[in-house]
Amino acid sequence: MKYDDLVEELGEFGPYQRRIFFLSCLPAVVAGIQNFITVFILAVPDHRCAIPSMENDTYAIQNAAHRFLLNETLGIDAFDGASNGWGSGECRVHVGSTELNSTHHSANTTEECHRWVYDKSVFHSTFVTQENLVCSDRSLRSHANMIYMGGVLVGSPVSGILADKYGRKPLIFLSLFINTLAAVATAFCPNFVCFGVLRFFTGISDIGLFICAFVLAMELVGRRYRTQCGVVISYFFCLGQLVLGAAAYFIRDWMILELVLSCCSVLLFPLWWMFPESPRWLISKGRITEARVILEKIAQVNQTKLPEDIGDVRDVPKQQGRLLDMCSHSVLVLRAIVISINWAVVTLLYYGITLNVGSLGGDIYLNFAVSTGVEALGYAAASFALPRWGRKRFYCFSIIVGSLACLSFVVPVFLEVKDEWISLLLSNIGKLGASGSYTTIFVFSAELFPTPIRNSVMGTSSMIGRVGGMIAPYIADLGVLVGGSFGSSLPFIVFGASGLLSGVLALTLPETLNQTLPETIQEALDFGGIKMDKENDREKDPLNDPEKEPLNFTEKDPSTRYESMTKVESKYTILPKDRT
Repeated sequence: MKYDDLVEELGEFGPYQRRIFFLSCLPAVVAGIQNFITVFILAVPDHRCAIPSMENDTYAIQNAAHRFLLNETLGIDAFDGASNGWGSGECRVHVGSTELNSTHHSANTTEECHRWVYDKSVFHSTFVTQENLVCSDRSLRSHANMIYMGGVLVGSPVSGILADKYGRKPLIFLSLFINTLAAVATAFCPNFVCFGVLRFFTGISDIGLFICAFVLAMELVGRRYRTQCGVVISYFFCLGQLVLGAAAYFIRDWMILELVLSCCSVLLFPLWWMFPESPRWLISKGRITEARVILEKIAQVNQTKLPEDIGDVRDVPKQQGRLLDMCSHSVLVLRAIVISINWAVVTLLYYGITLNVGSLGGDIYLNFAVSTGVEALGYAAASFALPRWGRKRFYCFSIIVGSLACLSFVVPVFLEVKDEWISLLLSNIGKLGASGSYTTIFVFSAELFPTPIRNSVMGTSSMIGRVGGMIAPYIADLGVLVGGSFGSSLPFIVFGASGLLSGVLALTLPETLNQTLPETIQEALDFGGIKMDKENDREKDPLNDPEKEPLNFTEKDPSTRYESMTKVESKYTILPKDRT
């Protein structure tokens, strides 16, 4: 008996699985919070150099004398900052007299300042204002976001390996412990080095927490519900972002915000007494007695009956293959190159557009909330379009439309139009396209390659995608580095050009909808040329056919963010979606 046959007898998505699945979605909320908390705690408020001779200087103008000193030392006219360029006072001060009876200042001589004042109308404090990560140190902000993505990159394979060896449940709570400890400690960071180290471990724990909880849930539900569950968990990731935005709106101090949101991790510890270990993992390790206890509980809650003998329950053996097997075939190599480029670019788009929400102008909290809602809409669009339009059509459509929206940022710059709603509209169209294509790339790429090397290609592509995520913070911060209206649009121009290139390249790939997935290298070489009769052929979209034979859940693919569920006989691979 196969394990999926056993799950069907116990109930594929009965009351027990629904309860555990809901609990397993809660770590996605934590991942959504910590993934994008730097949008707020690393926000850069309006700022300028502090007046050297004034110890109690503030960003807001205090009186006429304060206004005079601003003009003398920074060249800023307090009545019309734009006329003299507020940016001129962000990093350098004029060298000259600052006495009230002075009639001139040395406007052509400046020096770097070492003290700043910040606008506190939006943020009372951020880590940027605490450590003065501006001017010559402004690149450290990008480094911090890159370090976090590096932690996610490391955590993907490490958490997978440890979960396969020690079990899903222990790794869930080990990741939760590390996440909580790192989040709390981050609030008390005295310097950037400490902040970077803790964010690195936060990245490791975020991906470990998400993947292990997700895999546990997927190993409990039946094959017909795995795709739906994979989509639903994405909405919990969006919920985490909404919680983050709401908390940041009411808590404007970054330390308090970090401490309060770390409570979300603390609240998950009681789940230890509610989560079971994965029966599938226990059976694969030969721990039949422990698995029987859990399976009996499932049968009792679902009001079904557990078969007497579960000792013969086994997973379908995995086919073995090497990634190098495809290197002698130019068609497969070119497909792998195109897919890898698309993974990197779509990850760059998704994280870059989200991290850049603070530079759009207007209310950052409203922008973030709208962006999160658009992301959820992108997931819904993918769920609707994939089984109808096909993977290739929807992927290319979504990424090209999103990229064109990003490239359109250059139009208001040339026309000197500064309406903030235009930037917000274009950004969210780009986010909609990025979210839809980000969801699709996992299914699309998994269906292009033969079974023996499918997981290897997915793992390699996922690793390359992480590189795109590590580059994203630097592209997103181009607006801060360059400045001005063109600087604010420059990140989107880079995103748009990259996405347009990858979308055009993806047009060279074959469609996979309603196609028999390749099992061998030769089938992969011939893939895409099969004409199928939709009226007479029984092959259906694997994402929507509930009558296919049970799929086997492949447990060992630690390098990818998605656990693949592979059935050799059915020739299908379904990749449920996770999201950190």
